[in-house]
Amino acid sequence: MKKFAAFAVGLSMAVSTFAAAASAEPIVIKIGHGSEGDLHLPGAGRTACVAAMKDYLSTSSDGQIELDVYPDSSLGGARAMIESAQAGVIQMVGTYTSIMVPFLPEMAITQIPYVFPDSLTAWQVMEGPLGDELADAFLEKTGLRVLAWPEGAGFRNIYSEKPIHSVADMNGMKMRVPENPGLLAMFRSWGANTVTISWSELYTALQSGMAEGHDTELYSMYSQKLYEVNPYVTMTRHSYNLHPILINEEFFQSLSPENQTLMLRAGDLCSRMGNAQSYLSSLVIQEAMEAEGATFYYPTAAELKEFRELAQQPYIDMVLRKMGDDGQEWVDRIFAATEEAESQR
Repeated sequence: MKKFAAFAVGLSMAVSTFAAAASAEPIVIKIGHGSEGDLHLPGAGRTACVAAMKDYLSTSSDGQIELDVYPDSSLGGARAMIESAQAGVIQMVGTYTSIMVPFLPEMAITQIPYVFPDSLTAWQVMEGPLGDELADAFLEKTGLRVLAWPEGAGFRNIYSEKPIHSVADMNGMKMRVPENPGLLAMFRSWGANTVTISWSELYTALQSGMAEGHDTELYSMYSQKLYEVNPYVTMTRHSYNLHPILINEEFFQSLSPENQTLMLRAGDLCSRMGNAQSYLSSLVIQEAMEAEGATFYYPTAAELKEFRELAQQPYIDMVLRKMGDDGQEWVDRIFAATEEAESQR
């Protein structure tokens, strides 16, 4: 009888706990990012990353964690969304390494020209100790935790209104370059005249002749149909761009230990899905762009060597001016991490 009574009490408590959990208000996490909202191929890695995270959090928490997604920069520009996440207006943000550089200059080492020979090496480095230390440094500076390092669209290339096969072909060209001191120094080392134009105005600027070319990842170029005004693609693969997912640390710490674990696992899944989507997209984008009239050129080994040798040191010199006394150590470490990653394959 006592055993039955104890069982009945235990069952009653379990039912009450379940009922309380079921009736609890779900945790709604607001995330903004600059990629499209619809998942398709070819498509942005970040879109797949966030979609996977949303599904995982919902199913793993029995609907108690909901990711409220705002794509297409609907909550503002990239920097504005980071600042909103810092202020707690939104809890999460999908951003770009280039936008993180003003908050943490050391982040610029991930975009050193030709530091990563391929995506697999980049993934391995960023998921290793160096990626963890960059994430820790960013958290300390900003109050934002890096949950994931997904590849957004891979390597940056050169797009122009005329064929570019070598550095000499760029001499005097008006090239739109992001407001990244290192990338600006890199293009100037190639003889280009750099111009600053917002991404939203780039198509019109290329059409009007304000700029003759630009650099970005293949998918970004394809999604904006910039091949219509810059039909020549030079596959320099000169710089790698990540699309990290960040979460407000104060909000993260307010979660239960169980939900923190779910968030970390969701971030891990996000990285893998983003990387896979970006890589798969790269396999089909060239054919899609060629069907629209784009012309691709793959520089020879000698031509790539010239691009690399002219670009790498000016970029490093520029970003070292922005970093602290340990700047050179960070630079040395990313080259060492890359070498180690390659040696393990």
